[in-house]
Amino acid sequence: MSKGLGNTAWSPEDFVGLDRRALEQRPGAKWQKFGSEVLSMWVADMDFPIAPMVRGAIETQLDTGDLGYPWTSLKDDVASTFAARMASRYDWAIDPADVTVLQDVIQGLQAVIMTCTEPGDGVTMQTPIYHPFLNTIRDMGRPLVDNPWISTADGWDLDVDGLLATLASNPAKLFILCNPHNPTGRVYTRTELDSLAEVVLEHDLLVISDEIHAELIHEGTHIPFASLSQEISDRTITLTAASKAFNLAGLKMAVAHTTCRDIASRLAELPGHLFGGINTFGMRATLACWRDGDDWREAVVQRLTSNRDLLHGQLAKQIPEITFRKPQATYLGWIDCSGLDLGGTQPSPFFLENAGLALNDGNEFGVQGKNCCRMNFATGPEIVTEAVERMATSLS
Repeated sequence: MSKGLGNTAWSPEDFVGLDRRALEQRPGAKWQKFGSEVLSMWVADMDFPIAPMVRGAIETQLDTGDLGYPWTSLKDDVASTFAARMASRYDWAIDPADVTVLQDVIQGLQAVIMTCTEPGDGVTMQTPIYHPFLNTIRDMGRPLVDNPWISTADGWDLDVDGLLATLASNPAKLFILCNPHNPTGRVYTRTELDSLAEVVLEHDLLVISDEIHAELIHEGTHIPFASLSQEISDRTITLTAASKAFNLAGLKMAVAHTTCRDIASRLAELPGHLFGGINTFGMRATLACWRDGDDWREAVVQRLTSNRDLLHGQLAKQIPEITFRKPQATYLGWIDCSGLDLGGTQPSPFFLENAGLALNDGNEFGVQGKNCCRMNFATGPEIVTEAVERMATSLS
């Protein structure tokens, strides 16, 4: 990984992942939580070296000798760069003045729930779902109005009729849309999003659209929910970040966009320091990624697609009782182990104990997560292969 900032000749072969010894020495949560004997494929960090444009942005900031408070112009740069990116990638014209810089997506989600809903207000979403969403509404006293995905032989079907029926008897105030979806990896079609928009308008729902995986697409096209119409935009807050596509989670930087004056005014009324300061390095790195990182990111996506296909093939070959539908986006594989006899143990603790393999526990993603687990395949192909081999050996 010696290529410089301006080199655009990236290929999937540049992203085979770090070797095990280097990974085990990383100080972050992913490789430290379970120890060196465990193959860590759980939390959503990628096992690739730091992108050169990120390293360059951080080094440039260090060279200024200034680690003090950032000036507001840096936030303005992030907002205007995000707006330009949305226009160029999705033909979505937004005003930088409608963009707010935050520390992370969950912070924005919790702020909107706190200011725009009341305890007891229902929140609807499609499960299985990213577990911090479920934890947040539980801890904040907002009941889940569940709209589960329909599992089919071909993938995951969105149950719009089921959502309408559920809302008729279980009203909701807020709809949390995970677009693309985590953990199933589904990329919503335009028809699906239009159908959801009709439901949103019919039931007068506020929408939080988490689009943090939008730049990690294997198949299909990402469509920002707020881009569907001005009417939808005026009731939607879009949350996203460079952190997933460019592996920046520790730099704590995200953005929120809304044209809804009610949401914007409620957030503006919160105490100025409630969210804390925004990390200078996070802003610098994000700007570098959004301006100069697309060749790097596209090669990463090619590696991830290759790893996804490798995982699918190895599971089908070695453990055919497992059901794994190829995700259309993300680097997260949702693995259904219902066909295995694990003696009453759930897959994640079973494979941790018997295979030395750390995966996310499916139960954390809602009731549909029973007998499932989530695997992070953003690593070297040899680790993907070893993971399946460990699983197969533990079952033999």
